[in-house]
Amino acid sequence: MASAAADVVIQRIGQAARSGRLDEAAVLAAQARAQNISTPVLSALAGAVEFHRREFARAADYLQDANAHFPNDLVIRANLAEALYHLGRLADARRICELAHAFRDESLRLARLGGFLAQEDGDFDTAIRFYDHVVNKRSDDWEAWNNLGNARRGGDDFDGAVQALERAIELAPEARPVRLNLANGLYELGRIDEAEAVFDGLIADDAYDPAPHLARYTLYRVSGREDEAYAAMRQAARAAPSDAAILSDFGHEAARYNDYADAERAYEAALAIDPALGPPFVGLGSVYERMNREDELDPLRARAEAAGIDAESIAYIDALILKRGGDFAGAYAALERSGDVVVPGRKFHLRGVLLDRLGRHDEAIEAFQAMNDHWRAEPSRPLDRARQYRDMIRNDIESVTPEWAASWTSVDPESPYRTPVFLVGFPRSGTTLLDTMLMAEENTLVLEEEPFIGEIEAELGGTEALPSLDEAAIRRARDSYFVKVATCGPLDADTLVIDKHPMHLNKVPAIRRLFPEARFVLILRHPCDVLLSCFITNFRTNAAMANFLDLGDAAALYDLTFTNWQKAREIFDLPVHTVIYERLVADQHRELAPLFDWLGFASLDAEFDHRHAARSRGTVRTASYSQVTEPVYTRAAGRWRRYRDFLEPVIPTLAPWIDRFGYSLEDESIPAVAPR
Repeated sequence: MASAAADVVIQRIGQAARSGRLDEAAVLAAQARAQNISTPVLSALAGAVEFHRREFARAADYLQDANAHFPNDLVIRANLAEALYHLGRLADARRICELAHAFRDESLRLARLGGFLAQEDGDFDTAIRFYDHVVNKRSDDWEAWNNLGNARRGGDDFDGAVQALERAIELAPEARPVRLNLANGLYELGRIDEAEAVFDGLIADDAYDPAPHLARYTLYRVSGREDEAYAAMRQAARAAPSDAAILSDFGHEAARYNDYADAERAYEAALAIDPALGPPFVGLGSVYERMNREDELDPLRARAEAAGIDAESIAYIDALILKRGGDFAGAYAALERSGDVVVPGRKFHLRGVLLDRLGRHDEAIEAFQAMNDHWRAEPSRPLDRARQYRDMIRNDIESVTPEWAASWTSVDPESPYRTPVFLVGFPRSGTTLLDTMLMAEENTLVLEEEPFIGEIEAELGGTEALPSLDEAAIRRARDSYFVKVATCGPLDADTLVIDKHPMHLNKVPAIRRLFPEARFVLILRHPCDVLLSCFITNFRTNAAMANFLDLGDAAALYDLTFTNWQKAREIFDLPVHTVIYERLVADQHRELAPLFDWLGFASLDAEFDHRHAARSRGTVRTASYSQVTEPVYTRAAGRWRRYRDFLEPVIPTLAPWIDRFGYSLEDESIPAVAPR
């Protein structure tokens, strides 16, 4: 009887379905199930009905029963796989798309879905087998060729990827997603000019599509082309002015690039579109903290709470508020409640800072190590770029000799501007504190780690091109330098430019070629304190700063840099005034007075306070942003002793410099007078 009843129901469901009355067919199937009328055929039919009604949960329920009885029925299997996919049960769906069954399926539904699911799992070899099957059966299927190209890219077969994507373009020349994939593939294959041409074509065809700009951003970041990556993200934001997520992402990139005004504008624009979006609030909190606008954090928190953003984002803002208020335990607790609302590198850094202030030094160094491990894993291969930077210094040490310097053509064209003073010192030695103090002098223009010297050196052809430059080339280079300088502030014939850049320690030949009379201010700090501070600072990982992701690399860079500096200093007989950081923070008037006199500045006023200059200078772009507006403190001097065990492996590298500069590993000795 059950079988006869089932046959009747099947007939009625089939008639309703064929007539397009799917809702009626679904009701009949449900009624049959309620009456315990069930057969595998009925399950298959009911599953097909619910599948076409897009009621995927009900469809999967029926189809799993049918598939258990008819495992070789490819229609049932394909319907079940797609229903499971729509339900988000991707692992279950992938198990249904077995290769053996997919290769028998003439509809290719199983192969297409199986390829996609394998690709999503990162199983590119299996995905390629599925897609190869599809294109062998349907050679005119451009979507399958596109998917095959993407799977080959995922498997690092860039030649094969480009071949597949070029075939997809032949079949669908106007398909923008395929063109974008082809551009990515060409770039990865090293065919950069062709990739750029495809990107340019996509942008020319639709200036308001952010996708090609975002793709460019990703590729440039992976390649370590940071300036171009930032420009691409800016263009993506301009192309999508109503996309809150893209605006927020641009804000994060602008903040990472120290363009805090642009970051703030982007975050506010994102919130104007979506007032309850959490990331812009988190970004604004970081910007306010980074710009020493901590008085705006409390109103920001109130605004975020009123907008109903998530508790984790509010907890992060709380951590910033409590940190600036000196409640480090409360800030740490709030940070631990913030989840993953900021990138791990940023969170690990803040965690380390708070643990250090709490005296939990072992845990602090673990957090800083985790921060650096995070950035080391970036696809732009920062450790490789760091090594290349050190190799560049090694090459300069070998090539810059007295004989080489003596071969220079003797030219020094007149200039309408004063010769700049170059403020140098290894990163985290106190250059930002000192340049802030020098801002107190009228008619100075302090450059804060601008890349102008490096850019001009590259334009001239590098260090090896310096000897043969004629007067016209030097004049052009010098003019170019001052044009760049003028973008940073008022510049006239009486302005003294103080070009502060720590890594100009490695640019003496280029500086000397442009400005033979240039003077240098060198600031020194205990090498162990310098190395520790570099390791625990959350730098943007350009080629130089990437050296600080590894303590051994940092020590090697320190040794190479001062070897290069000392050699160049002797070859060119540089006029150098040395400032000692530890003396500067202990008695700034005593340490600054000889420097001010050497520079021809007015005598220090008894009321001199660098914080007035710090507050008026605008955004501090270096890692010392929070310190320069505080009273001068000494807590950072000698900090390395609390981390001596951690630093022990690199002390042999630093020891010769510790001795040469007049410091000690055994006591608190600092140089009594400026080292010469």
